[in-house]
Amino acid sequence: MIANGILLYTAKKYYTRAKHSEVFPNNKDYYQNNLPLKKQKRVVLFGDSRIEMWKNLPDLKGFEFINRGISRETTAWSRKRFEKDVLELKPDIVILQTGGNDVNLLGVQPHLKQAVIQQCQDNLKFFVESLQAQEIEVIFLTIIQISKLEILRRLVWDEKVSHSIEEINQYWLNLPKTELLHVINTEKVLKNSQGQWHKNVNLDSLHLTATGYDYLNQAITPVLKNLTI
Repeated sequence: MIANGILLYTAKKYYTRAKHSEVFPNNKDYYQNNLPLKKQKRVVLFGDSRIEMWKNLPDLKGFEFINRGISRETTAWSRKRFEKDVLELKPDIVILQTGGNDVNLLGVQPHLKQAVIQQCQDNLKFFVESLQAQEIEVIFLTIIQISKLEILRRLVWDEKVSHSIEEINQYWLNLPKTELLHVINTEKVLKNSQGQWHKNVNLDSLHLTATGYDYLNQAITPVLKNLTI
């Protein structure tokens, strides 16, 4: 039991150190931008693992989808590659889903709540405002909440993670509607009217199944279609 306790303490210490360096950081080139000339409306998906794992994209005539998600990435790391992996691609539309890895740090360092929220929001605003300045449409997906926790994740968990996600999301949901920003409430997309997760949408506490992405596709498809009018 003593050996197991030491092992858990050591694992948590290194997890804390890794998460802290991710939130408060240059990221090597992950994608090569050797793309053909744009002939359709170009949609770039940008964010962390929830974007990278989004494989079953909508089959929509007149659109091409380019995935630029990187697993485990925080908004601070994403900001370092934003120019190369988004703006240089000359997108017409950007689908943004990121921020979850920022707040995960609070599972082990809850006292940093306000600093983490502030940095995450500053980076999200930077993405959105930079895109709007170039008249690029933004489909902003609110940060997907944590589902049922696995046993090991409970060791690095604090309720401030969920509370911070709610606080960040509420800011974006309360914004007045603008021409270039389309905010989608993932809570309403992935859960029913009673606030329960739809069946088979969660792969684990952080990630979605193909079924979960089907729900997201149903949410973004009408928005994309309206943008062609």
